[in-house]
Amino acid sequence: MNAIVQFVLKHGYSVLFAALFAHQIGLPVPGPLFLLAAGALVRNGKLSLAPALALAVTACVLADWAWYEAGRRLGDRVLHFVHRLARDPDAHDRRAKETFARYGLLLLLLCKFVPGLDAVVPPMAGTSRTGRLRFLAAELAGACLYSGVYAGLGFVFSQDLNRTATCASSLGKVFAAVAFAGLSIYVVRKHVRWHRFVPEFEWRGLDRKSSKR
Repeated sequence: MNAIVQFVLKHGYSVLFAALFAHQIGLPVPGPLFLLAAGALVRNGKLSLAPALALAVTACVLADWAWYEAGRRLGDRVLHFVHRLARDPDAHDRRAKETFARYGLLLLLLCKFVPGLDAVVPPMAGTSRTGRLRFLAAELAGACLYSGVYAGLGFVFSQDLNRTATCASSLGKVFAAVAFAGLSIYVVRKHVRWHRFVPEFEWRGLDRKSSKR
């Protein structure tokens, strides 16, 4: 972890941008660790908070935008490419589609905290023909949340980054699990309200027809 801090300190904002872009595009670069390092350097006065977060968010959005456009233009081939190393790519493709169909763009708020899911959601949004403005808004919110959480951890625990880096993955998964639980409750309640509304709407329609007669 100290090596990453020194690397960011030496090369500044440019390496932070490059690391986050590479991580989101799918290269084996530990993006969260670079955010932790950036947060610690902000705490020590070596970096400024606004430029660090702005570059991190921009890098995430640009990388995910590339995946979104690939999904929009190439369809399921992109999703199959993402799952090409899985034991059963077709099963992973189906599971990804079912998950996106259930939660939609809300997944963009959380997917960066879940390794694997972050590679699937942006191309899925493109494959499903989600509007560009809607995707950009959800992606921007998710990138801000992701960058803020990890940089915030680095800021608060700057004196013990090695332990923080060890716990960061678990913390991210716990955060994502809690948020997914909240999303599930929201989706279920919305589904229940819809099923209550439809019969009531149909019944009122029948009443109006009978009264006209």
